[in-house]
Amino acid sequence: MKGKNGIQKRLLIFTIMVGCLLFVIAGVAFSIDSASYVGSDKCKACHGDLAKTFSTNIHSKAGFYGVKDAGCESCHGPAGKHVDTGDKSAIINPANLNSETVSTKCLECHSKDKGQMFWKGSVHSSNELGCTSCHGIHSNKERLLKKADEKDVCFTCHYDVRSSMFKRSKHPLRDSSSPSGEGKMACSSCHNPHGARAEKLINAKSVNDKCYECHAEKRAPLLWEHSPVKEDCLTCHTAHGSSNDKMLVTKVPRLCQQCHMQGRHQSGALGTNSVYLFNRACLNCHPMIHGSNSPSGAVLQR
Repeated sequence: MKGKNGIQKRLLIFTIMVGCLLFVIAGVAFSIDSASYVGSDKCKACHGDLAKTFSTNIHSKAGFYGVKDAGCESCHGPAGKHVDTGDKSAIINPANLNSETVSTKCLECHSKDKGQMFWKGSVHSSNELGCTSCHGIHSNKERLLKKADEKDVCFTCHYDVRSSMFKRSKHPLRDSSSPSGEGKMACSSCHNPHGARAEKLINAKSVNDKCYECHAEKRAPLLWEHSPVKEDCLTCHTAHGSSNDKMLVTKVPRLCQQCHMQGRHQSGALGTNSVYLFNRACLNCHPMIHGSNSPSGAVLQR
C-alpha cells in the first residue's frame, strides 16, 4: 500500500507540473499573439501627421537600402498590443529608453559604418549619452540632428567651446558659407562624436595629424625643427579660439618664455620699450617658428 500511495503521489505532482507548464506555454503564446506585428500601414491610420513628416526621412527609405521589412516596428517593436489597447506603454518609444538600450537598438543597423566602430567606451557613451541625445529618429534635418546646425547640437553641452567661437582668433565655424548657416568648418571636421582612436574624439591618429590635413606646409621635413611643433600643436595653439593672434594660448614673448628661460635676452620681465617685447616680440628675429630649411636657420631666424 505504501508503494502504491507513493506512486500516486508522484503522479499527482507530475500532473500538476505538466499543468503549470502548459499554463506558462499558453501565456507565452498569448503574449506573443498580443504583441504581434501589424505593419506600418496600421500605424499610419492613427499617426498620419507623423507618418507624413517621416516620409522624407532617411529611415523611411531603409527598405531601399536593403533593410528587410523596414518599418515603424523596426524601432518601436511589435505594435499589436498597442493597437488593441491604445496603451502608450505597450509600444517602445526610443526617446524614453536609457542611453545604452537605445544605442544598442540603433547599432543593430548602424554597426557596419566604420564611423560608429569606436562608440562603445567613447567619452560620449561613458557619459551616458545615447543616439537620441543628438539625433531625432523622425527628424528631417541633415543627419537626423535635433537642431538644424551641427554646432548648436554640440553647444548644448559644450558651453566653453561656444564662448571660444566668439573670440577674435578662431577656426571658421561661425563663418557662414551656405544657406543653412553652417560654417566653412563644423565640429565634425575635427571630431568624430561617435568615438575615435585619438584623445578628444579627434578623427585622426593624433592632434598633429588632424592639423596637417589643412596646414600641410607645417608637416614638411625640415633641416631645423622646433621640438614643440612636432610634439603637439596644442602646446602653443588653442583649437577653438583665442584672444591672441594665431589662436595662441598666450601672447609672445610670454609663450616662448615658458620654455626659453636660459638667462639671456629672452628671460626676465622685459622693459616696456624692450625690442624683445614690442610688435611681434620674439618673432621679430625668429620668424620661422615652425622650423627652417635654411642652412643658417639653426635658431629659426631664416
